[in-house]
Amino acid sequence: MTRRMHRLLYVAYSALFTWLAVCAVQAAIHHVPWACAVFVLGSALAVVAFMRESALDDALRRTPIRAEREARPPAATDASDDVVAVALAAACCEQWWASAGTDHDPTCPNHQHRSNA
Repeated sequence: MTRRMHRLLYVAYSALFTWLAVCAVQAAIHHVPWACAVFVLGSALAVVAFMRESALDDALRRTPIRAEREARPPAATDASDDVVAVALAAACCEQWWASAGTDHDPTCPNHQHRSNA
């Protein structure tokens, strides 16, 4: 409905501009400068109205799209890369990695001797 209304207004503004331009030319031909100026000003206002209608149409089309984008939840971030990076940074030796953190290589600087107590 609104698209049809905008198109109708475009046609009306274009017809008004054309009619006022013809009137301005006729006033200039008949040497009536004040009428020519009035018709030129009127046709300029018709152009401004046409451009304003175009801007309004664009704004009305963009508003629902912007509202839909703002209503969407933000995209979930994948934390698996961060978890893997932390685990790799904490790893100290191959045996520790293979044993899920229970044993260390004998040459590992984090090798902890457990007492049998």
